[in-house]
Amino acid sequence: MAGKDARALDPASLAHGCALPSEAFPDWEETFGRKAPLELEIGPGRGHFALDHAARNPSLDLVCIESRRADCELVRQRMKERGLSNLAVLQGDAKLLVPRLFPQGSLSGLHVQFPDPWWKKRHRKRRMVDAELAERMRTLLRAGGFVDFRTDVPAYARAALEIWEGTGFENAAGTGKLWTEPPEVLSTRERRYLKTGQPVFRARFLNPGPPAGELLPAGAGRDWTDVRRK
Repeated sequence: MAGKDARALDPASLAHGCALPSEAFPDWEETFGRKAPLELEIGPGRGHFALDHAARNPSLDLVCIESRRADCELVRQRMKERGLSNLAVLQGDAKLLVPRLFPQGSLSGLHVQFPDPWWKKRHRKRRMVDAELAERMRTLLRAGGFVDFRTDVPAYARAALEIWEGTGFENAAGTGKLWTEPPEVLSTRERRYLKTGQPVFRARFLNPGPPAGELLPAGAGRDWTDVRRK
């Protein structure tokens, strides 16, 4: 977390690196010391995109959720070395944490880049991008908030288009189309692919606003006891 006032959200002081259910919805303005657009990245890995994105956009605050503790510690160290105060890194299960960290309409953007494709059919339920995540982001993203999705797996790209569009997001490139404009900030993998020529499939979606009808419960998500220790 940024600064000395990380308190309950300091991953080193929490079981599994997760906020307890009773500690839902932290005051992000207090955490970052200001009111600013708030973005989320799920699965930053070693954090090259997160660090560059936060540095290039000092007017926004970025929260990252990563399951690997070693990667979290590495990103935090690099964040300190670069003097970034608009970046926070939490270790834990994103599907468990997200419903407890962000109130409805509080996020301006979501970044999900190169998530594990879980190749085997019986494992696809473990994919990060699914209808549950997309439906939840309809409520957590403000109207006009964006989703930045990137993958190097064509089948995952097609599945993501169906999921995000099927839950009511507007495809910024047009229905069924991938985003073709180059991103402002490249990940390490994308920089490598520029040299090797391997294609990257990108999509960008906009939230028209919260869905009509019943919303997902604020505290719902993966069962609290179903947390893998890392």
